Amino acid sequence: MKKLTTIAIISMMLLTTASLHAQQTQTTPQETPVVQRESLVTQTLPPHPRLMLTPDVKARVAKVIQTDPWGGRFFNRIKLGAYAVKELPVIQRKLKGKNYKRMLATSRDAMHNIFTMGLAHTFAPDPQLRQRMVDEMISIANFEDWHPKHFLDTAEMTLAMAVGYDWLYNELTIEQRQIIRDAIIEHGLKAALTHKGGLSVNNNWNQVRHAGLVAGALAVYEDAPELAEEILHQAHDNYQRALTPYVGGIYPEGPTYWGYGTSFSFLMSACLQSALGDDWGITKTPGFYESFDFVLQTTAPTKKLLNFADCSEGPMHLPIHMWAGSIYNRPDFTTVSMQSFYRYLDNVDTTSFRINPMALLWYKPVTDTQAGTPSTLYVGKGTKVHLATMRSEWGNCKASFIGLKAGAIRVNHGHMDIGAFTIEADGVRWASDLGAEHKIYDGRDAWSTAQDSKRWSYFRVNNFSHNTLTLGNNIQQVQDINPIIASKQDDTGTFAVLDMTNAYANQAKQIHRGIALLPDKTMLVQDDYQGVDPTMDLRWNMMTQTRIIISKDAKHVQLQRGGQTMNVHLLQPTDATFQVTPALPPTEAENQNKGYQRLSIILPAPVSDGSLTVEFVPGSSTNTQDPILKSTDQWCE
Repeated sequence: MKKLTTIAIISMMLLTTASLHAQQTQTTPQETPVVQRESLVTQTLPPHPRLMLTPDVKARVAKVIQTDPWGGRFFNRIKLGAYAVKELPVIQRKLKGKNYKRMLATSRDAMHNIFTMGLAHTFAPDPQLRQRMVDEMISIANFEDWHPKHFLDTAEMTLAMAVGYDWLYNELTIEQRQIIRDAIIEHGLKAALTHKGGLSVNNNWNQVRHAGLVAGALAVYEDAPELAEEILHQAHDNYQRALTPYVGGIYPEGPTYWGYGTSFSFLMSACLQSALGDDWGITKTPGFYESFDFVLQTTAPTKKLLNFADCSEGPMHLPIHMWAGSIYNRPDFTTVSMQSFYRYLDNVDTTSFRINPMALLWYKPVTDTQAGTPSTLYVGKGTKVHLATMRSEWGNCKASFIGLKAGAIRVNHGHMDIGAFTIEADGVRWASDLGAEHKIYDGRDAWSTAQDSKRWSYFRVNNFSHNTLTLGNNIQQVQDINPIIASKQDDTGTFAVLDMTNAYANQAKQIHRGIALLPDKTMLVQDDYQGVDPTMDLRWNMMTQTRIIISKDAKHVQLQRGGQTMNVHLLQPTDATFQVTPALPPTEAENQNKGYQRLSIILPAPVSDGSLTVEFVPGSSTNTQDPILKSTDQWCE
């Protein structure tokens, strides 16, 4: 009778349906039987440690720490971070979120702590650090589960525990191995048989899921070979779907989400390579290598980002550029990675980006003769997103920079930001993007990108808040691509032109936007428009966190911030003027955008065919005269 009751209870549990999240957090708690398939592990696995920190890697890194000043400084920061973590209580299972619970912060803390303490102990052995690391993993192993309903939580925790288990394997007692190994199997691998979140989607969920599970499977392979093979087949059958967005080199969710997903593709590649000698083609995926240039080019002179879609402004750490520099023999990737670590090296804390310490494993010193200089004009055309960026020079935080967002709106995390521009000069960001509306993240009803989606009602997500045009108080149209149609760089300047007509379908016959960077470091934004609906006005917007001073004739503006200035001139049409409008959203529940204002130009209906040209002159510029005005279709002839 007791056996029958247990079976009945289990049957009821298997019929329970988990909640559905718009970002593929769906779970399907129906046990999937392990099926015998052709093995993906065709040879005896190397002994532990086999996940990235192999004996050859350990020997090379130990030498770098001893002989290279930057490598030594970097390791010292890792070690200081490890000792800071040692003083913290061991991790406990905590769920966060008002309407949608997650354990993700706990998993990320675990990854940070295990990576940091693991590397510190590897290259400067300390029994206290080792014991603190073991205590952490035993605590995690005793969690009731790793919250598979939100499978990112489980995937990141599985990766952290797999790495810790693998790196410390030869220093663990038999009992400690069993406790940690059993947790990886039960809470990680077996959970993946019944919870499908991220299994076959084409975004970062897929990358995070399979990276964590592959690491777990490779770590415990000898003790659960059939289960491990099933997990490896899950990844092998589905991971390429997450890499299809890389085609063309631009990650459509933006640089910060690129950093998230690509970090886990890198970890998966590195684990597969070190354990199997084959990363299943990850590093050769079309557009994957080029995407590292995309992130390099969307990192502006101040190290902030061209943060389209739901991206934050940054700056962001670039530890995986260290890996890419080694894998692809690109010393400039190594250099940009090193430059991104200035905050990490100068501040010891216990909350820094969890992947940062891993850069130590791929750091190779770069000589002056190896360092390269990327192009100052970048035009990227991905399958979904197009971008253009231009800067006056590299290696100068005060360089002039202007970037333009184009392509499609209907992408995961997408915004109505077609035509949006970002401007920097003299070390100041003058034209900004507000980034994500976090109220959306605590709900499930604003992830659709259909034209009538609730998503577009949020100020930070629609075109009303972006540095682009609005016609007649209408939102942009989400269908079709808005391509960059021309670009040019010569002695007269650097130019790019976007056809954003599709974003204004049924509102105007044609709209082209051009951006230009001239030799004197001044910049232009010009809109050429035809056939605007006669009932609609035309609004030009620019979000800024600066002090705005408008001239008496309202045709000139001086922006001020941090002791620097930017002079903005309205060159055409001659009867237009600047004004300042609030940056407040329509509801109090949304981010109130404190510190931001909108610099606007409003052309009242009816709007005749013509051009609207705005010039940006940095305080450091030698500009003495207005540019020669011509239509954007003549810019790149």
